[in-house]
Amino acid sequence: MAVTINTFFLLVSLLLIAIFFLFKPMDIETYDNNDTAMLELKNFQLYDIGSEGLKMMLQGEFGKRYAERYEVYAINYTSHVDHNEQNIAAQAAVYQDNILYLSGNIVYQKGMDFMFRSNEAQYDENRHMATTMGMFELKTGEGSFKGHALEYHTEADIVRAKTVSALYDLSKAD
Repeated sequence: MAVTINTFFLLVSLLLIAIFFLFKPMDIETYDNNDTAMLELKNFQLYDIGSEGLKMMLQGEFGKRYAERYEVYAINYTSHVDHNEQNIAAQAAVYQDNILYLSGNIVYQKGMDFMFRSNEAQYDENRHMATTMGMFELKTGEGSFKGHALEYHTEADIVRAKTVSALYDLSKAD
């Protein structure tokens, strides 16, 4: 039986048409690389040491670095700038665009006689401002305060809040 060139091309064409209609292309999932962590750390401690000594210490149980933000869980951050020690501890934190967003059992302490607690807060590095939207509890050398919507300017030591109740020690007032 003689096979002509026309028959050969007809068989090849039929085979290609069958492949085109019968075989489906693979479904390949694409991933958003912008939301993939570039670095992950577990039970870590980071230190920034300058010529004057320790500038900053950051501890956490788990941390992720993304292209545009950092996420840290069980954060404990201590800053030693201008001989003023500040400490921030929280269950979770997201750092993005020079703003630190904190959530869960937040404790902010500056020096020995200034400390506030809240369940959510944020710290703006550029404005040097710590704020809470919800309830807070503030303890200073003069007394104890509770309220809503705390604003604390860390450089000027100015505190503002709404709906404040206070226990104030008059013996420590000047």
